[in-house]
Amino acid sequence: MQQRLTRLGALAGIALILAGCAGGGLATLLGLIGIGGAVGQFQDLFGGDTEDRADVLLDGQVIRTVDRGNDDLRLRGLPEGRHLLQIVSSDFRGIVRLIDVDADADLQLGQLQAEDGGQVRGSVTMRDTDGSIRAAARVPVYAIPGGAVNVAAGQSVMTIPPAGTHYVGYTDGNGDYSLSAMTPGDYLIAAAVAGYKADVQLVEGLQADERQRNTDLELSQDAGAPAGRATGVTSGSTGGGSVSLGGASLRAQLDVAYAPDIPQASMDRIADRYGAALRTAPWFRWQVLATLADAGGSYDLPLPPGTPRIDCFAYGYQPGFRDPVIVAGQTTQADFRLSEQ
Repeated sequence: MQQRLTRLGALAGIALILAGCAGGGLATLLGLIGIGGAVGQFQDLFGGDTEDRADVLLDGQVIRTVDRGNDDLRLRGLPEGRHLLQIVSSDFRGIVRLIDVDADADLQLGQLQAEDGGQVRGSVTMRDTDGSIRAAARVPVYAIPGGAVNVAAGQSVMTIPPAGTHYVGYTDGNGDYSLSAMTPGDYLIAAAVAGYKADVQLVEGLQADERQRNTDLELSQDAGAPAGRATGVTSGSTGGGSVSLGGASLRAQLDVAYAPDIPQASMDRIADRYGAALRTAPWFRWQVLATLADAGGSYDLPLPPGTPRIDCFAYGYQPGFRDPVIVAGQTTQADFRLSEQ
């Protein structure tokens, strides 16, 4: 483990910083991890005369934009490892690629060919045991190609994030989400928060240029799945001061995968539409639970008990990580201060 951390620190050209873990009494490591880059060339990205920019998303987090007339994509300072890269120029046109980023190296993406797709929109809410309902803010929503075939009888539990091509986007502060430029076909739309049952919707026959609205998810509190939470503030060093990193991503790699129940009504609804037997719950095994920092740089991430590795990433800064101890019913403070590249 120490050799791995030393190698990452050397690759990034930084020092490792030891910091205390709030509430746990144990030392935890706050460091910076290896970074790399991605380079490619767009082909037919913008589909209409009125479109003048495209959003670039990394694992569902918007990291930058590309303006019309710029044929090159050049991303510097991406976290080392496998990531989902999405480039969306409009509601219906975009590019999706799984990329493997190496530290201190450029990944040559080649020609990036945009395709016309569809869009799925909806909201995610959380229902507590007292019956109150609130928006699920800054929660990732996944669209998994193949639809109900993925959970047909005899299929194994699906890993989230999926190993193959998929789509992901975060809800906003009101719990609303939009997944755009999705290739035509069938999809499962799913979201999860620790301590709550997951929910899933089936989208069948999505077409290019189609906008499917009101694909809503409700996550109901599950007394049988206790959770704690990591909270903190993300900031970036700038010269002699610091700035809040609103929109920074916090991704917890779980030491034990989270496999929540799904309401029987949701499974029955999908089974009726599919017209065939489906596997029993759980359908999904979340290896990563994530959120985004709010506009002020604060975050709140419910997590199952354990010792997850939490990565913090904001484009233009060196990534950081922490290993907090999460205890059911308790809140662990885990702040991040990232250095500019």
